[in-house]
Amino acid sequence: EEAAMKLHLLDNGVLVLGSENPVVCDGGKGEGGESPRIPVHSFLLETSEGYVLFDCACDDRGMEVWPQWLRETPYVAGEGGTVVERLAELGVSPEDVRYVVLSHMHVDHMGCVKYFPGARTLVSAQEFTEVMREYSLNRLDGTFHVRTDIDNALRAGVQWRLVYEDRLPLAEDVTVYNFGAGHSYGMLGLLVRTGHGCYLLAADAVYSRAHYGPPARMAGVCSDEAGYYRTIERIRKIAEENQAEVLFGHDVEQFRSLAERNAQGEL
Repeated sequence: EEAAMKLHLLDNGVLVLGSENPVVCDGGKGEGGESPRIPVHSFLLETSEGYVLFDCACDDRGMEVWPQWLRETPYVAGEGGTVVERLAELGVSPEDVRYVVLSHMHVDHMGCVKYFPGARTLVSAQEFTEVMREYSLNRLDGTFHVRTDIDNALRAGVQWRLVYEDRLPLAEDVTVYNFGAGHSYGMLGLLVRTGHGCYLLAADAVYSRAHYGPPARMAGVCSDEAGYYRTIERIRKIAEENQAEVLFGHDVEQFRSLAERNAQGEL
């Protein structure tokens, strides 16, 4: 009998936020007097179809190449480095990854996609089309979609697979959900079932438990307000139907708990 699917948390470090940063306002204020640090993480899935990587964190060279305003939210890689080093700890090389699923194309989710040209990279068709349009018109400055990330992906020859479908089975116990517009132009999530439970990887469709509610709270970065609230209610429904635990994009408390469970092999 085949082993149940396995889920691994990859700790890729943190972003150190300024006090006015939009990620923490409305739902994550006040961790003592220091600057809030939010986790930047990915998930590796061992599935019936091979390795699937959900999100690619920040570019490991981001602090050298990002625009100045973005470098004021410094990225600090984890003790074990960033995505590629984290995978190496599990004995996995970029060439071993069959699918990359990008929740969206913001700087802290697609930065290292350049290392996975051999994988099929799934992204919302809506997200990809809008971001590439802005890229071609030179309108990405001042957004969390960063020109250097797109440059790197194009240079690497990333194999894009645009997701138009509402939901897409990817492997046994792994389903991609297309949430549509909300936090960004188009958001993807993953429903995964392991031997330890069922999880809905929501990424920044919901930053944290405080944003999830109920009632749902608005995030500081949002491209479609109605879509954002609609997505959270859809996530609630999917979670209820599947008795799934929702894994948020930047929830410090939840991340600590997941890291402990990951260390025990209990994800």
